Amino acid sequence: MTDDGATTVTRARQALEQMSDLVGDRGHIDNSRRWDRLVDEWLADRRELAGTAEGRAAVTELMGDPRPAVRLWSAAAVLSWDPDAARPVLVAIRDFPLDYDLHSITAKQTLLAFDAGELDPDGRLPGT
Repeated sequence: MTDDGATTVTRARQALEQMSDLVGDRGHIDNSRRWDRLVDEWLADRRELAGTAEGRAAVTELMGDPRPAVRLWSAAAVLSWDPDAARPVLVAIRDFPLDYDLHSITAKQTLLAFDAGELDPDGRLPGT
């Protein structure tokens, strides 16, 4: 991976970590301006990372993160190149609404949009 690619991976990981810190395990947003800025940063980096095998591998690896927001957003990205790997991560979040609250709803809406062919891989997740 080039230095630029490694920088993008680091920046993407940091954006997801900050998103996770902002919304916690249940997905409640109290600072929508900061949230929107972080989502835009993540989406820009995600588009760049999706263009290389190394970038896709880095995003795929994030699906194993312990934080639900990181798993949710990375799995939603991975749907576009490896739905068989991403779907179980999203289903696990979707199927535990008492644990993940709004993350669970977002995972459900993401899967529904994907299955209907309506999920924009470069856009925000449904309901966010």
